[in-house]
Amino acid sequence: MNKIMTLLAAASCVVVVAQAEPVQFGSDVQQDKLVALTTILATPEQYLQQGVTVQGTITAVCEKMHCWMRFATAEHEPAFRIKVRDGDMVFPLSAKGKTAYATGTLQPWPGGDTPRYQLVPSAVLIEP
Repeated sequence: MNKIMTLLAAASCVVVVAQAEPVQFGSDVQQDKLVALTTILATPEQYLQQGVTVQGTITAVCEKMHCWMRFATAEHEPAFRIKVRDGDMVFPLSAKGKTAYATGTLQPWPGGDTPRYQLVPSAVLIEP
């Protein structure tokens, strides 16, 4: 019985450690290109088609293809998401509420009645 309890305790430690690791997609995030999301959304035309790194809190993840993550923005700011072609990166639903960094190219987010923007990433890092 003690062996079983010891094995269960050890297995639960492995699960906790595994969940504490960041999740990386693509190449390395370029921290030297970090620009505050509020700065980008205040003057997006200055950053369009530019390579930047952003940090944000994930508020939603695509439930169908896992191909985008929406970042938190203030009520007066445009919506913002990280968007990949279906299958290029598969973002976990468990990322919701976590902090992520993404390096990529800023583009307009098509559709909608109000301006909104998306980053097409070459690298994404989701913190535990």
